[in-house]
Amino acid sequence: MNDVYLFIHVATAILFIGAVAVATSLFPRYATGDDAAGFVGSGGHPAAVAMHRITRLYGLLAVISPVAGLILAIRWHALGHTWVWLSLVLVVIAWALLLLAIIPQQEKLLREVPADPAKARGRAAAFAGVFNLLWFVVLVLMYAKP
Repeated sequence: MNDVYLFIHVATAILFIGAVAVATSLFPRYATGDDAAGFVGSGGHPAAVAMHRITRLYGLLAVISPVAGLILAIRWHALGHTWVWLSLVLVVIAWALLLLAIIPQQEKLLREVPADPAKARGRAAAFAGVFNLLWFVVLVLMYAKP
């Protein structure tokens, strides 16, 4: 049964977290690009809308990965390891960033043209970068198990 949980843990990390990492990184380009202003009345640039949908849906589905990982940690008696708890804390921070900053920011950029598109693009890219960095650190912790 551990093999099933491990498969679910890794597969959902690749499929869902990986997709969110890409979508959050691509969103600023399409939401604040030169041609984005032409799509404001229709809900935003179609590519930005698609990236936002992926961010929202896959971001929620990605909860499967740490849940499967937590089940594995319990089954393997690994809850006493610092790297497990540090990973969980980083996952919670990443989701807080996603739910409280990235998704609301994306929705705002789809509704209205920012006064300073370059600044809005930079801010959205920075949030995406921090989000992706958090997941990268979690990946390193999962691999290295320091």
